[in-house]
Amino acid sequence: MTSMTFARRAALALALLAGAPAMAQQAAPMGGDSSRPLEARVRQRVAAVVQQRLALSDDQMRQLTAVNASYETRRRDLVARERASRVAIRQELARGKDADQKRVQESLDALFRLQRERIDLAEQEQRELAKFMQPSQRAGYLALQEQLKRRVEAMRARRGQGPAQGARP
Repeated sequence: MTSMTFARRAALALALLAGAPAMAQQAAPMGGDSSRPLEARVRQRVAAVVQQRLALSDDQMRQLTAVNASYETRRRDLVARERASRVAIRQELARGKDADQKRVQESLDALFRLQRERIDLAEQEQRELAKFMQPSQRAGYLALQEQLKRRVEAMRARRGQGPAQGARP
């Protein structure tokens, strides 16, 4: 893992459980980056852990891969828009009493809209997962995602990088 930066490892780790099965299916290196084979192995390992811990059949795993792939772009878009709103708020707050209150309000409103979008997206994804996974499997999958998120945040805190980027305004 020495060839991967911490931020890249953390981003990969967060993405793994959100899209682990989809990424495991796309494990072939996509560029000249020497870390790609390592990423592919990590993805495959995470996918295997997901399948084993949730007792998913091969067919369920295939379907999980497809669902994750279909939601990945929307998840990334939400994260990027949320980050932009948080950055805008931080920039204005850094101006102190000269902060543009209208811009701060617009960014706050955007954050709440994005949180609603995130919930809507999660509900849509859960409805898709419910077509082929038992409720206990879906709950276990959510727990695995949360566990990995906490681990990544703890790694960042130990490295003095604080919470994940975009986690707070």
